[in-house]
Amino acid sequence: MNVIVRRWLLATILLLVVTVGCSPAAPPPSPPSPSPPAPTGTSAIDFPALEAEIERAITAGPASLDQVRAVLVNVEGETRIAHYRHGFTDGDYGHVFSVTKSVLSILVGIAIADGLILDIDQPLAELLPKHRQAMSGETGKVTLRHLMTMSGGFREIPGGFVWDESAKSGSSFIEVLLKQRQEFKPGEIYWYSDASAHLVAAVLATALENADGNRSRSVLDYAREKLFDPLEISTHPSFSKPLPDPLLTSEFVAADFGWGTDPNGIHLGGFGLRLTAPDMMKIGELYRRGGVWNGKQVVLAAWIQQCTAPANYESQIGGPLEYGLLWWILPDPEQAESKKPEPVGYAAIGFGGQRIYVLPEYEAVIVYLSDVQADRQIDDPDLDPLDRVFIAAFP
Repeated sequence: MNVIVRRWLLATILLLVVTVGCSPAAPPPSPPSPSPPAPTGTSAIDFPALEAEIERAITAGPASLDQVRAVLVNVEGETRIAHYRHGFTDGDYGHVFSVTKSVLSILVGIAIADGLILDIDQPLAELLPKHRQAMSGETGKVTLRHLMTMSGGFREIPGGFVWDESAKSGSSFIEVLLKQRQEFKPGEIYWYSDASAHLVAAVLATALENADGNRSRSVLDYAREKLFDPLEISTHPSFSKPLPDPLLTSEFVAADFGWGTDPNGIHLGGFGLRLTAPDMMKIGELYRRGGVWNGKQVVLAAWIQQCTAPANYESQIGGPLEYGLLWWILPDPEQAESKKPEPVGYAAIGFGGQRIYVLPEYEAVIVYLSDVQADRQIDDPDLDPLDRVFIAAFP
């Protein structure tokens, strides 16, 4: 995923170079006359023209871009563009893949505020005590912060035979993940993985079990209560079953709202959530508004600031300025040469062209929702033409 943020940087720099280098010579000066100041910020944006440019970028770009189904733009809380394609509507759902991670991050912040989790520096030995026997070496010292910054040493989620074996009575998929950790000091190496995010979901599920006892809420139950219902995101009916293959599980692909689980019923932390484009917009708007929705503080503003700021690791690791706590960071293109560029925004990013970009300076949120099929999906570089449209509109 690191390439996505770098491409935002490179595309911005290229756009500036082309704009400066290819501008026509200035016309002869005209007689001075009083004129209003030039518009600034979003007041200068022609949104109908921007919507037309969005469609031009899609149709003129790589063939895979035709998989884009919705592009939404909100400014100051108002929907200025709702561009749907191929018959898609605001009521149609799509699998948002790793955007699920950012939604999970919100739930962790709420759980900390609720006192279900002490803080993100608790180690796994305390957070997952029932699985302590599966933690070798320094695994027990891995903290929730390490998991959420992808520096805990975990790799990808196994499937196939391992998934089937974990579904058997007495087996634990979480212990399978804990046992596959790479043995190096936590916090030293960035390693983007769905396994890390799923262990975050396991931590939340365990916290709910500790709080509720035998009738514990699931991660989805908690999400409904604390996030989806307050934001009026519809979650009924829902797909909530084991999801061994999100591309080929026909019931999941045909579902409306859904959040798949692992073989043992824990909702997946790395992917598996199905939302509409307006649902995605609500997630972005909640963060842009400092966690307040309809006058209620859904998630603390301090948590939003923490998880959308560049992570501070114990030692230098790959891509430290591109990731927060399950949210991607968008650095300032004007500080591209700096070792610590200031962030200008942040994003929830999912496989196959799923995006929630939040640009606080412009009070703007941009959403892409794209169709993904087993044999057709958007690769990250394919989104460059569409991203450049917004880099030009929100320089």
